[in-house]
Amino acid sequence: MRLFIAAAFAWLCAGSIATPVQAQSPQSYPTKPVTLLVGFGAGGGTDLLARHYAKRLADKLGQSFVVENKTGAGGAIAVQATANARADGYTLMIGTTGIAVDTALGKTAYEWDRDLAPIAMLGYASNVLVVAQGSPVRTVSDLIAEARRRHVTFGSPGVTSSMHMTGELFKQMAGVQMTHVPYRGAPPAEQAVLAGDVDVLFDNMAGAMAFIEAGKFRPIAVSSATRNADLPDVPTISEAGLKGFETTGTFFLMAPAGTPPQVIGKLAGAVGEITEEAETRAFLRRLHIVPLAGGPQAVSAFMQAEVAKWKQVVTAKGFELGK
Repeated sequence: MRLFIAAAFAWLCAGSIATPVQAQSPQSYPTKPVTLLVGFGAGGGTDLLARHYAKRLADKLGQSFVVENKTGAGGAIAVQATANARADGYTLMIGTTGIAVDTALGKTAYEWDRDLAPIAMLGYASNVLVVAQGSPVRTVSDLIAEARRRHVTFGSPGVTSSMHMTGELFKQMAGVQMTHVPYRGAPPAEQAVLAGDVDVLFDNMAGAMAFIEAGKFRPIAVSSATRNADLPDVPTISEAGLKGFETTGTFFLMAPAGTPPQVIGKLAGAVGEITEEAETRAFLRRLHIVPLAGGPQAVSAFMQAEVAKWKQVVTAKGFELGK
């Protein structure tokens, strides 16, 4: 009798222990709220993108996806927090091109391909080369000629920002010198162009469009490989003479390295379905973001290419991090 009771007690204990373990298995993921880290402030493009995907992932997978803004160091604090998090699928991150730039600069405490697990591509935003309406510059060739003739300046919202690095790549590929003038954010840089304090700006589409539509900025070229649907008559920088030129602010989903493959696959599949939805396409269009498809391999291939590209830029003669 005692043996029976002991066996029954052991069986009940084993059952009570097995149930939570089974609930937390990759196959049943997610069984509790998921945190989605964003390295930039609330209300910005990255944050809005995260909140849309968080809502739709919650709808699809039946658990809350909670956006947490972990700002600082140009997004690097959120990346480091993701790299340090438990690899169980309950901490995710919106990654950006800035991870590749920081890697190329050698300023990270993490290694993206060792410490992070790619999940899925989301989309990209072009930069657009703009000047004030009164500027004599009307084409990429004009800008290159001006830079060879005189001292030309370009603004940005800060050192190593997408707009700064686009300007540095332009300088390298055009074989010209232009002085970088960093500001504290995009709005002051945009006002500097209007005031004539700087000559040009490689602005983000979301910020530039209001000025373009108001007739205050003249768009010269876009930085992406293909033309932007919002500016169909504006050529790419590659089309305008710098063949092969391409920079974008690209967004993707990542997790800590070691996250179970079943979890990665489930998330990648859900993200792919969400990106194809008409509601998401319309939302991305309002943010001037072009949707991208692709799972972990697409994210890895993008990151490898971007790191290689920006390493060439930062090691080029004339590049100075603080300018």
